[in-house]
Amino acid sequence: MTVRVNDCRIRIFRGATVGDVLLRYAVRNGLELSLVPTMQVTDKWGHTLDHAAPLKEKQIIKINL
Repeated sequence: MTVRVNDCRIRIFRGATVGDVLLRYAVRNGLELSLVPTMQVTDKWGHTLDHAAPLKEKQIIKINL
């Protein structure tokens, strides 16, 4: 499935969580993996998402570093 993260399309496996896509985003963009647990994530309406939250196809999220 595809998820939009900070205006970047990320392909991730079905059933992935926010934490899974954070790892994928960090690796893809060369970020330190130690930053992943501290990343704040919001949906397109500004609601905070837990790292264990499930993702849906074409969901839009924003990472606040």
